[in-house]
Amino acid sequence: MLKRLDRNITIANLIAFTVAILVGGTSLFLAKNILHNAYKIEQESRNIIFVDSIHTDAYQLVLDLHHFLLKHDSVSLQGAVTLLSRIKEKIEEYKAVEEAEKYEERNDEIERLDKMARDVQGLGIIKDVFNRVTKTGILSEEDMKLLENSEIFAYEIESLTKEINQVHAKKIKQWIGESLSGMWGVTVIYTAVILFGLPLIYITHRLLKRHITSPIKELAYATARFSEGHFEDRVHTDSQTEIGLLYQSFNKMAERLQEHDELLRKFNEELERKVKERTLELHLTNEQLQKTQNALIRAEKIAAVGQIATSVAHEIKNPLNSLSINTQILLRGIKVKCGPEECPFFESSNLMQYEIRRTNNILDSFVSYAKFPEPKFMPNDINQIVREVAAFISSAANEGGISVELSLPDTGPVFLFDRPQIKQVLMNLCQNAIPAMPQGGILKTAITSSDNNVIIIVSDTGIGIPEKNLGNIFTPFFSTNEGGLGLGLSIVQKIIEGHGGRISFRSKVGEGTVFEIVLPVDRG
Repeated sequence: MLKRLDRNITIANLIAFTVAILVGGTSLFLAKNILHNAYKIEQESRNIIFVDSIHTDAYQLVLDLHHFLLKHDSVSLQGAVTLLSRIKEKIEEYKAVEEAEKYEERNDEIERLDKMARDVQGLGIIKDVFNRVTKTGILSEEDMKLLENSEIFAYEIESLTKEINQVHAKKIKQWIGESLSGMWGVTVIYTAVILFGLPLIYITHRLLKRHITSPIKELAYATARFSEGHFEDRVHTDSQTEIGLLYQSFNKMAERLQEHDELLRKFNEELERKVKERTLELHLTNEQLQKTQNALIRAEKIAAVGQIATSVAHEIKNPLNSLSINTQILLRGIKVKCGPEECPFFESSNLMQYEIRRTNNILDSFVSYAKFPEPKFMPNDINQIVREVAAFISSAANEGGISVELSLPDTGPVFLFDRPQIKQVLMNLCQNAIPAMPQGGILKTAITSSDNNVIIIVSDTGIGIPEKNLGNIFTPFFSTNEGGLGLGLSIVQKIIEGHGGRISFRSKVGEGTVFEIVLPVDRG
């Protein structure tokens, strides 16, 4: 009983396959005959065209004869001789083709071709007349009569070509009829397949849907719900085939899994509760460790800078001030006694004073970074700060062929920030951007607002930052500029973080660099 479904499907497939073979074979046979007839029609069409060319040549021969008889033009007579030779060659060529054929009508065609050959022989007097006219240059009355009588043979050739083509046309008509019969046969087969096949397909579809497709869909739906956790679902069927056995197996499996699911659910709930607790603890611990690590790193850097600044200030600043005072006294003495231009030590003394001032500035930068003051928050207009910075750097920018552009709102955001520190931030960014555009470019500062924050964007079209340096630009004492301390961007970052904001950047070599500063408006 369990194999009945498989056996019935196999029998149905064999019947359908047999019918398909029979229909396909019959259609192919009819199609082969149609194609064969089409090939024969094509061949006969070529023969008709060839015979028509003989008819055309014979007609042209008659015209040339008439023209010669009227005007005694030797060129027309020569053309008639040429046409006569061509007609003879075509008749012989076509006769050879017909003799190789095997159909019955070929005998009638060969008989007409023989008549045409005899007519060509009768037209041979044209050559004789042409030869006499060529030798003597005189056309006699007798030759005129001979040429007039020869037209009969040319007209008979035209008539015979028409009769031959009628034979061809009859065969073509016959083959067309056979092809149409074959097409009707294919049409009848196709119609029969549609009329009997569609109902049979519909009946088969209904049987498959009732006994196979619908039960499988019901089982698939139950399986999908089962996978979603609905273990209480069961399937029912009266089928005694393999489908019925599959339903029974599914119900037994569902009962067993439902029993185990309750135990697993309780175990998973307890396990999930414990995992969530441990995960939350680990997450909080990791965040705290990360904050602590960042704070320790920053504190270590600041402590190191503080130690360096304190040591340098203690060990160098006092003797440096003494050197500066004595250098100034030396320069005044040189100016009084011999003048700057006459004294050979003036340039050396001037250079000493310059280096002393530069060293003093380095010490001030160390101390400034290590002991940076807390910001003093006061209400300020950020637009005004940006315009002041732009005015200050405009001279240096113009000398370098750099265009300074501002994109500011009509009413500048007024909020709490330390004016000198934010101004220092913008000065540092703009002064870093100018050397980055040795061939000129655009230095743009834009201000926007978003989510209770003020966003300051400083961008340039300079040489950009190499990829290998992108992770170090905020690192203290990292600098790619000769003579630079590498504290400028570190101080910028420290100021922004002291205001509760953040600074980010993006850069691409050859395209430029963009710095984005986000400052909170609400300090509550």
